[in-house]
Amino acid sequence: MLTRKIIITAGLTSLLSLQMASADDEPKQTEDWLKAAQNPLIPVFSVPLEYTHHGGAENGDVSIGRIKPIIPVSLGNWNMINQLSLNFMGTPGPVTGIEELPEPYPGNGSNGLGDTTFTSLFSPETSGDFRWGFGPTFVFPTDTRFGNADDHTARQLGSGKFSVGPAMMVVTQPGPWTLGFKSKQIWSVFGNDSRESVSQLNLEPFANYNIGQGWYLTTDMNTIANWNSHSDNRWTVPVGAGVGKLFNMDKFAINTKLEGYYNVVRPDAAPDWSANFTVQFMLPKLF
Repeated sequence: MLTRKIIITAGLTSLLSLQMASADDEPKQTEDWLKAAQNPLIPVFSVPLEYTHHGGAENGDVSIGRIKPIIPVSLGNWNMINQLSLNFMGTPGPVTGIEELPEPYPGNGSNGLGDTTFTSLFSPETSGDFRWGFGPTFVFPTDTRFGNADDHTARQLGSGKFSVGPAMMVVTQPGPWTLGFKSKQIWSVFGNDSRESVSQLNLEPFANYNIGQGWYLTTDMNTIANWNSHSDNRWTVPVGAGVGKLFNMDKFAINTKLEGYYNVVRPDAAPDWSANFTVQFMLPKLF
């Protein structure tokens, strides 16, 4: 009888200890997922789904939905962080100051698949809070109107050019902060001869502050310069912020955020503001 009581007591004590350890691990696990969600250079496979609405342009509003899988590949002491961006958009006509439409084409509007972007960043493996990466970025002229093969209308959805250039990113994550900067410059190489050449710079500082239980404040201000435009109509500079929430599902996580930005500097025919909503599905490293 005494032996049975000892066994039962030991079993209950072990179960309670496991439950307490699991409860203690959950905040740390959520913190790890947040670091990975906010730092694309951490090699975690994820699929962000983004929706952006650009409002206030004189020709009308532009809506863009993006599927942006991040696929890390291990290369020994380095990681190759690959990100593909499929852009589905609806535009009412020529709207400037938008990254996906560097040289808008005249027309009365169209809906469909825009240009596709692919970026590979080579980043050294590290266990520290500072990461960096560099590599090429490519833009493919995949613009296709939904339900119609009319090329003239489809041209409104993209640049009509294959473009390439360098990209880089640096990220540091001290305490509850994630602070980073990413940039890329693309130049058109070949494509439709009737379309304008592309020379576009993106400068994107970003910051996140984690406030507990998966909640965080965020800002991600993508500044755009189209060098082929006149100096008075070259820059788009947004200011704004948002709030996010990560849901820890143990083996995977779902990251969500809602943001709003106002363009304090913008070209003619550009939108005044934009609103973004993101749902990011995160899985452990696969490669």
